[in-house]
Amino acid sequence: MKKLIYILLAVALFSQSACKKQLDALPKNAEVEGNAIVDEPSANVALNGVYYCFANANNISTNWNNNKIMGSLFAGYIGSGNGATDDESDIFGNTVYGTEWGRYYTLINAANGVNQDVQTLADNKFADGRKTQILAEARFLRAFGHFKLLSYFGQWFDVTSPYGIIIETQFNTLTNINQPRNTVKDCYTSILNDLDYAIANAASTSSNVYVNKWTAMALKMRVLLSRAQGDDLTQAITLANTIISGSPYTLEPNEKDIFYTKGLASNEVILGVQPQANQDLYYSNSSEDFIGASAFYEAKPALYTLLQNDPRASWVIGAADSTNVGSYYFIKYIQPAKISTQLSEVAYAFRLSEVYLMLAEATVRSGGDLNAAKTTLKTVMSKAGVTDFTAVNAAATANDVAIQIYYEYARNFVGEDGIEWMALLRLPLATVEQLRPTITSNVQYILPIPHAEFISNPNIGPQNPGYSK
Repeated sequence: MKKLIYILLAVALFSQSACKKQLDALPKNAEVEGNAIVDEPSANVALNGVYYCFANANNISTNWNNNKIMGSLFAGYIGSGNGATDDESDIFGNTVYGTEWGRYYTLINAANGVNQDVQTLADNKFADGRKTQILAEARFLRAFGHFKLLSYFGQWFDVTSPYGIIIETQFNTLTNINQPRNTVKDCYTSILNDLDYAIANAASTSSNVYVNKWTAMALKMRVLLSRAQGDDLTQAITLANTIISGSPYTLEPNEKDIFYTKGLASNEVILGVQPQANQDLYYSNSSEDFIGASAFYEAKPALYTLLQNDPRASWVIGAADSTNVGSYYFIKYIQPAKISTQLSEVAYAFRLSEVYLMLAEATVRSGGDLNAAKTTLKTVMSKAGVTDFTAVNAAATANDVAIQIYYEYARNFVGEDGIEWMALLRLPLATVEQLRPTITSNVQYILPIPHAEFISNPNIGPQNPGYSK
């Protein structure tokens, strides 16, 4: 008897002809209970429900704004337009990010439902290879959720630490929902196992709103750079070279075009989040957080300074906010006119520029050729129209080059998916303290686990060091 899954699914059933290797859009409808996975069409619909969770979507809109804002806010480049908050100074004791904790476990549980039910079906229920592709995509999405949680709520920087997150590999039931947190080592092992499966079994090509093997390789690079044990950095270099030489993706000749003209049509975008139809007309869409609604986010002085003499300043930093001295409108998405469009509603999970920067970073951290790392870095910078490489050329030590790479992470990926925050924290603590003086301890690298989790799950174990339950 087939298990029933309780995840976000599309109401409309796909016909055999519509059930292609890749689905065409996010589900357009809300939660539906009791949809059994019995064959390839229903499995595709259920998988689409997992992507619905990944996009943090409802009937009307997707919402990746916490992805866009959290890391940039913690790194000091974006802040509230309504007055500074504690988390802008990396003070997290009174900060509540329970929505992110719950959001990613919802994604993980949805992926587990698909993974469990599809595994029980006979191979002849699927076209050649599709069963393993569905499992690969589900396992990638589970790995994405677990790695996000580990990066924000677990001591990812210490592989010997007991303070990981709860790894969930089974669909939640009343008997298995309250689990203790895993060690950091076990978290990395589980995440990498999922990604290795996805690399081996996901499709080689897909629409860039769906996962393929290249997406899995890019996420594995992020994970390896965070763990940085044994030959992790060498593996990351190999993955980068494989993606750059073998994938269908290419660097966008003009970085600005990704955000102002092409969006998901850019060949640089490995994985993006497609907005719902007419999302730009919704009164509370993603763009509103940068336009100046009741709660909105702006570019802070650190970003203004970082982009001085950089061509990106003209299309990332907008006019000064006269009501918030020292802040500027953040126009990377909304453009100077500050009008929501479908293009301004697109979010970007993985771009090829990050692969290049991770290659440069891994080269430096592994003791590799600094000049090769500089060349890779300058390749990325040139796509933004940068022609003055004085600072990069002058970087003489590994630490100097690493700092220049970090600056480009920040310039290139501010307001996307917390990429610059994690790049900062992967530097030595002394360098982190130099670049971000509000950080004085690695306690501030992560958030406290939400209080509600300790109430609902008595088995979870202790709170993160430095924080109270």
